Amino acid sequence: MKLDLSKIKFSNNDIRKNVKIPNILTPKLAEFIGIIVGDGHVGAYKNFPGGRTFSNYEIRINGNLKDYDYYSVYVNNLTEELFNVRFYILIPKDENSVALYKNSKALYHFLADCFGIPQIKEIVEIPQQVLNSTLEIKSSFLRGLADSDFTFMIKNRNGKAYPQVKGCSKSGILIEQVSFILKEMDITHCTTFEKSYYEKRKKLYERHVVYINGVNNVQQWFLKIGFSNSRHLEKYQLFLKKRAGEDSNSRPKGNSIR
Repeated sequence: MKLDLSKIKFSNNDIRKNVKIPNILTPKLAEFIGIIVGDGHVGAYKNFPGGRTFSNYEIRINGNLKDYDYYSVYVNNLTEELFNVRFYILIPKDENSVALYKNSKALYHFLADCFGIPQIKEIVEIPQQVLNSTLEIKSSFLRGLADSDFTFMIKNRNGKAYPQVKGCSKSGILIEQVSFILKEMDITHCTTFEKSYYEKRKKLYERHVVYINGVNNVQQWFLKIGFSNSRHLEKYQLFLKKRAGEDSNSRPKGNSIR
């Protein structure tokens, strides 16, 4: 799909650093947009140093510190391939998090004006360009969203490993749209609305959730969408090995015949 870049504006710094803006929605670009929708922040701010007006166009991606390699290597390689840009890597003090940060007028307008990414996460949606595209594009978008904002867990159910993919968002429409795509891809799932009180912060959290439960459904997720984050991929391989061992131990052993 060809993109409308008529609203894109480049700063002198963008031009000097040869920032590039793609005009075609590819699977890799869709994956990056998924990352932004999941854990990204896009904002424009006015500063007044020395009485002069200065605009700051901020793109930030936040993640868990245990996913440092995914963000610092995989995501940064992706941004370099797409935009000829590498993000700065920040590790906030006293926080278990990692952040990628870039100031770019062109990239801001590309995400905010072309794809309609809002500053407020409660109203974030899947961009129409993705919704109107192919299943390959939709799958790539969901992979980026899941790498940044979903979890893959292995639980114990009746003595056996039980896998679950779980995605949460403050945006109800985002989870509805995710559900619609999963239905298109014949991946069985369920959605719900949950509230939980975090005692440490004395705060009530409300979120919309999508669950993909069970061996067969999670297998379909990995076949059709999957993750790029190696931590999730390694955990899935560990699950497959554990499940194979459980199935082997549960089979009745016959008597050997000589």
